[in-house]
Amino acid sequence: MNTKNTYKIDLLGSHFDKRDFSFKEDDDFFKEIDGLINRGCVDTTVSCVCTGTVFKFYVHSTGYVIVPCDRCLSDLELRIDTSDELVVKLGDEYSDDGDCVIVPETEGYIDLAQFIYEFIALSMPITCTHEPGKCDDAMMQELSKHQTARSSYDDDTSDDSNEPKPIDERWQVLKDLINK
Repeated sequence: MNTKNTYKIDLLGSHFDKRDFSFKEDDDFFKEIDGLINRGCVDTTVSCVCTGTVFKFYVHSTGYVIVPCDRCLSDLELRIDTSDELVVKLGDEYSDDGDCVIVPETEGYIDLAQFIYEFIALSMPITCTHEPGKCDDAMMQELSKHQTARSSYDDDTSDDSNEPKPIDERWQVLKDLINK
């Protein structure tokens, strides 16, 4: 099933001053885009205002997406509520540089699927993690086995015995400066 075809807007076929579109991004949509987002359910409304050869798309998306937690890799549900604007002009050749997308007049359409996906992805936080204490317990236990002690230079004994750890002379000089 090719859901991307439903996101193609004909810019030349019918002349209009303003048109509204509604889309629903579901699991199939996110699988086809094949990005960071695994699944979700997002409703998107698009209002397009045309002024000659310039089209302004006002995109509003609300819903939720499922992404892997950056800490434990289990599914994390994130709420989405974003409003964005896309400016499209007709021109000679396709260009997606800067604030404006140029669509060749010979094609006469724009596919909004990738833009809507990017708007949704950009509305997500930089790090996607569960609330403290909500991560997968098994994964957190496994991670704790592989973490090193945060303050290994402050602890002068090794883990297995009470013998002092060998310290590189250069670090010992710095440690002595701190202790003065």
